Amino acid sequence: MKKFEEIAIKNNNEIILPEIIKSEVNLLLLPFFTLERKDKRLKIEVEGKGKIPGTKIFWKVSADSEYGYPGPFDREVHKAIEQIVSEILREKGKIENPIPFSIYDLCKRMGIEGGGNYQPIRKTLERIQTTTIKSVGTFYSKEDKRWIEDIFHLYDRVVFKGKELPNGEIADDNYLFLGSWYLQNLNSRYTKPIDYTYWRSLKSKIASRLYEILGIKFYGIRNKKGCDITYKYSTLCQLLPLTPYRYISQAKRQLNSGNDELKDTGFISKYEWSENGNKDWLISYWPGERAKEEIRRAKIKNINNRTEEYLPGQKEEVRWHSSNIECHLKEQAELINKLVKVNVSKITAENLIKNNDQELIEKWIEAINYTNADDKAAYIVKAIRENWQVPEEYLREKREEEQKEEERKIEVIKTKHQEEENKKRQEEIKKAEQIYNSLTPLQQEEIRTETENRLPDFWKVQLNKEKIKGKNSKMLEVVMEEKRREIIKEWIDSGRIEDINTR
Repeated sequence: MKKFEEIAIKNNNEIILPEIIKSEVNLLLLPFFTLERKDKRLKIEVEGKGKIPGTKIFWKVSADSEYGYPGPFDREVHKAIEQIVSEILREKGKIENPIPFSIYDLCKRMGIEGGGNYQPIRKTLERIQTTTIKSVGTFYSKEDKRWIEDIFHLYDRVVFKGKELPNGEIADDNYLFLGSWYLQNLNSRYTKPIDYTYWRSLKSKIASRLYEILGIKFYGIRNKKGCDITYKYSTLCQLLPLTPYRYISQAKRQLNSGNDELKDTGFISKYEWSENGNKDWLISYWPGERAKEEIRRAKIKNINNRTEEYLPGQKEEVRWHSSNIECHLKEQAELINKLVKVNVSKITAENLIKNNDQELIEKWIEAINYTNADDKAAYIVKAIRENWQVPEEYLREKREEEQKEEERKIEVIKTKHQEEENKKRQEEIKKAEQIYNSLTPLQQEEIRTETENRLPDFWKVQLNKEKIKGKNSKMLEVVMEEKRREIIKEWIDSGRIEDINTR
């Protein structure tokens, strides 16, 4: 896995693309774009219960009937816009309207050709501009520290080159005006780093959308072991968004390709479906090594503890399983005992466990022996509380251990694979021998002749020599056996003989 750092990559056309882009948190969690080209809806609605009894929170995205609803292509254009925004934030520290851009540049960032894509991108920008968002307690303003109730747009205005700007001047470039709430949150750093290279590599649109949602939700359980994020299937369909299916078999076919891709690429370690009654199901997700690495490297301080408050069904999203709770408490007790052995008081140890990342604590319990600290107890407490980097010598030794373990695993896999291949080969040899023995003498003679004819010239010479001696070498027998199996397989495939193992 690549390290989670803000670096630039170049494509073949020398456009520098940031590997990491900053995406606004609300728009990662809440739906705006559809994932399917054939989705002809004109609005998306998500509802949930408010904290005050009897109240509701609400998110509604409505498209203009002329331009239609933003879809998968529009989502990719917006991600290219997010690249530009990320670059401005990194270089200038603040975004100001209007933002100049070129459609040629957007095409290169998206990895597509210009020309025929210029007009679709212009339509995309207009479509996003005309799409309206209504928030009732769902869009969080970082600067105002409140959930807003308002109707607004992601883009307030798009002015193309040659058109009139708000001040009456004629635009000498293309200009994008971001919506006020969106712009405010970007400048307040209410963003989460997205691995754009990984996002683009995901073949499934569902996988890339789940990556956005779960990336935020996993941050909320970063210090909790044995904990998963669980969604109702119906809720997840609203947030993605997708049309829900009636039967679980259909629902699994709909989502599991995306789930499997996230699992195969290490973003989630596993996922599980379970019954929930009322013709709905639960889907649980456990963070994988890629998700954990992103959280560790990003050091996200601008995403506050509200990550678990997003609609809908907030109370059901984070689940602890009884077996995991027991395991978690046992691990905590073991860590406390280890800290006490380093002369940390039990009360201090308990506070450290309660308020800090347990993985960091585990590392420092091992790494303290790689320091020259006279008072190890005071040193480790300060190191944990202030989130110090563990000594390089410790990290180097751990990397060496991990490398050796990885090499051992690879060797085990290779050995197992070789054993399986050998077993398979022996079964094929046995099967071919049985079929050969079941043939008539005439058929056997025909196969023997064909086998000798198919031998490479070198082995034909060897065969003639060994016929004189009256005995074939083991190597020649292996070569002839391989050719005989090849012929028998061809005869079975052509229907000339029957595979006795299928009778």
